[in-house]
Amino acid sequence: MSEHSSHLVLLLGAGGISPDAALRAAAKVTSEVSVVWYEGNASGAAVEGLRRQWAGSFTGEWLAVADHLTIPDVLVDLHGRRPVQGVATFGEPLIVVQAEAQQRLGLPGNPPETVRTAQSKLAQRRRLRDAGVEKVRFHEIADEADIPVAVAAVGFPAVLKPVHGAASFLVSKVHDEAELRERLREALEAYRSSPLFDPEALFVLEQLLVGSPWYEETGFGDYVSVESLVEDGRVVHVGVTDKLPLHGFVETGDVVPTSLPADRRQEVLDHAGRIIEAMGIRWGATHLELKLTPDGPACIELNARLGGPVGHLLRAASGADIEADIIRLALGRSPEGNYQGRRYALYRSVPPPPVAVTLVGQTPREELLERFPELVFCKTRFAPGAELRPEQPYNVLTFLVTGEDVTSCLATAERVTAAYRADFVSPADGSPVPFSASSH
Repeated sequence: MSEHSSHLVLLLGAGGISPDAALRAAAKVTSEVSVVWYEGNASGAAVEGLRRQWAGSFTGEWLAVADHLTIPDVLVDLHGRRPVQGVATFGEPLIVVQAEAQQRLGLPGNPPETVRTAQSKLAQRRRLRDAGVEKVRFHEIADEADIPVAVAAVGFPAVLKPVHGAASFLVSKVHDEAELRERLREALEAYRSSPLFDPEALFVLEQLLVGSPWYEETGFGDYVSVESLVEDGRVVHVGVTDKLPLHGFVETGDVVPTSLPADRRQEVLDHAGRIIEAMGIRWGATHLELKLTPDGPACIELNARLGGPVGHLLRAASGADIEADIIRLALGRSPEGNYQGRRYALYRSVPPPPVAVTLVGQTPREELLERFPELVFCKTRFAPGAELRPEQPYNVLTFLVTGEDVTSCLATAERVTAAYRADFVSPADGSPVPFSASSH
C-alpha cells in the first residue's frame, strides 16, 4: 500500500501524549487520518482548535463519542464507509477498545485479553509466574478478610498497590499486619472518591523488591525501564531508560541513554524480552519497569503502550520519533527510527506536597526557560489558585534538559529545581505548607 493510501484512525482525548503531538506524528506517516475524539474534560475551544489543525492536514472523518466502550462499533461503521488500515492510540484508558476494534476489523494489534492482562497488576503477576519468568510473591486483597492469607503468602516487608492504578498513587510499603490494615482502609476510602481507578476496589500485596547498586556512577535509582517496539511478535528494544531515585513510590526523573555497564544492560534486555514474550504482546510499544536486584532484574510492571515522557527523551537524545513508529506499526509497517543516542537527555518531574494544598504562587516557566538555555521544554501544570489533592497524579513542574554527558544533565536539573519556587497553603486553614522542589 502506498504512503498516502493508508487510512489511520487515531483515538484521542483520554491521556497519553498531547493530541496535537499525535497528529504531528501521524502526519509523518499518512495523509488520511480519521479521529475518534473521546469527550472528556477538554474545553470546547481547545477541541475546536485541534479539529481545525486536523482538517488542515488530513482527509478523513472527525467523530466524537461520549462513551469509550462504543468506539469499536463506531469504527466498524466507519470501516464500512471508508476502509480502515490501522488504529492507534497513546492513552492508557483507550488501549483495550483499540485492541477490540483491531480484532473486529482484522488489523494489526494485540488480542484484547492480552491488553487487559497488561493493565492488571494482578493478572500480570499471574501470567509471569505461570510462565516461569518471575518468582515475586503476591496475593490478591479485596477487603480486610483477605489479609491473613495474603500475609502468609507474601510476608513482610511488602507493597500494597491497587490492581488498576496510575502514577504510583495509593502504593504503600507495609512492615506488619497492623500497618497493612491501616493502609488498606485508607486506600479503600481514597479509591471510592478517586476518578483515576477502576470502579472495583481490588488490591495486590507484593513482596518488596530490594534494589542493589548496578551503576558505576552515583545519582541513579535502583530500577530502569525498557522501551520496546513489537512487530508481529518480533521485539526490538529501542533503549533502556535510567531512573532518578524515587520519592517514596513517586518517580522523579528519567535519563537516556543508559549508563548501565554493557553486561548489566544486556541482562536487562534479555529479561525484558522474556517478559514481553510471556505476556503475549504482538504489536506496538511496551514500557517495562524492572527493579535491579542482587538476583537480577525483576518485573515491577509492564505497560502495553508508550511510557510517559519516553517520546520526548528519545527525540532529544537521538532525533528518532517513536510516536511515528507506533503509528507505522498500527498500519502493519516496520519502524524506521534510529534510536542510537547522539547526546544525553534528562526528564525531571516535581510532584506537589503529599497533602491537600492550594497553590498560591510559583516561578513562571518563562523565567526558567530564559535562565537555562539547556531546557528543551519546561511546563508548570497549574496556575495560582489551583487546589491539588494527593490522589491526583499530577506534577507541578516538568522539564527536559540535554547535555553532552549525564553529569552535566544531572547538574543542570539540580540548578533548575533549585531555581523553582512554589508556595502552597492548606485549603483548610490557609497555613503555609512546606515545599522544596529540590527535596523531591
